[in-house]
Amino acid sequence: MSSSLRRNQFPDFFTLKGPIPTKITPLQFGNKICYQSSVITSDTEMNFISKPQLKPYLDNDDEMVNCEEIEDNYDIILTKSGKFQTSFYVPSSLLSFIIGAKGSKLKALQKNTNTIIKIPRINETGDIIIQGDTERRVASARTQIAIIVADRKNRLRFTHFVGIPVNSKIINDNFNKFQEKVLEDPARGISKSIFQSPPKLHLTIEVLTLLDKEEITLAKKSLEICYNEYISKLFPSNFNRKVTVKGLDIMNDDPSNVYVLYANVQMQSQELTEKLQQICNHISNYFARVGLAKKKYDTVKLHMTIMNVNYRESGEEKAPFDARTIIEKYGNFYFGEFELQYFDLCIRGTSVSDTGEAKYYETALRISL
Repeated sequence: MSSSLRRNQFPDFFTLKGPIPTKITPLQFGNKICYQSSVITSDTEMNFISKPQLKPYLDNDDEMVNCEEIEDNYDIILTKSGKFQTSFYVPSSLLSFIIGAKGSKLKALQKNTNTIIKIPRINETGDIIIQGDTERRVASARTQIAIIVADRKNRLRFTHFVGIPVNSKIINDNFNKFQEKVLEDPARGISKSIFQSPPKLHLTIEVLTLLDKEEITLAKKSLEICYNEYISKLFPSNFNRKVTVKGLDIMNDDPSNVYVLYANVQMQSQELTEKLQQICNHISNYFARVGLAKKKYDTVKLHMTIMNVNYRESGEEKAPFDARTIIEKYGNFYFGEFELQYFDLCIRGTSVSDTGEAKYYETALRISL
């Protein structure tokens, strides 16, 4: 996005009515512009832009959107009429937040980007179509709609995630041993509830909020495309599939106040580890490109979550815990190895069996290597 488009505050169509009013702040990082979505706490706050207070990195989830990189990857075509056009799907339940009262937000969006935006009628399915005289105008309009959609989805819990299952009895057994040792003398904020359940262990690639069947279908199709066009061509058929899980790290800079503690993962060679990293990055970028995920970081953090404050039981405060002793004693803890076999589109909330025991998530799609 060019410097001429930078401003201290976005137009009115970014201010969404609802129980949690928000604002969007442009932030400069080198030659890139990112946008931070934050809660408005007073009536006067919109009159100036305060220094952003970013939340800790919580397991591949934050509030940053890198619009410049996303715009460069949009599918924009040149029509026979000489107009540039892009089309994409938005769940019907979110269309009203794009349209606004009496169409006010849609009109403002079209005026500010000098584009024509066609939106399906409420309760009808179909793509949003944007047309304009230049690619940049079309891309800008699509990005601003994407931010509105992301803002609404951020208020909802994620429903699915793309991940790699960690299917290993040795890792499960060592995980249980690690948990027992830590709970023998737990530091502040540590309880059994914040530990992951061994049957649910996985590597998270991307978290998703899919609101209808069309979005689920798009997610499944996207993962299949990633496999057919990229993953299947990157790994040779006879590669060493072993992944080692060893060593601990945290998602923030202060080991005395930790939200997520995770184990590091690597394959049997640096080359294979780099290929796995490239695959995870490609999946994350592709899902952002089709509008199903936010573009958050240049690279996905390869990790297996061990402890997360979001796992605390209902009613418990999601307070951080002190991980200094854990890192000092078990910083190089060896969990074991597992075989890289699948890329899964997992369904959140399906990890409890009929008998109440923890199990691995049900999958909307499983891709076998």
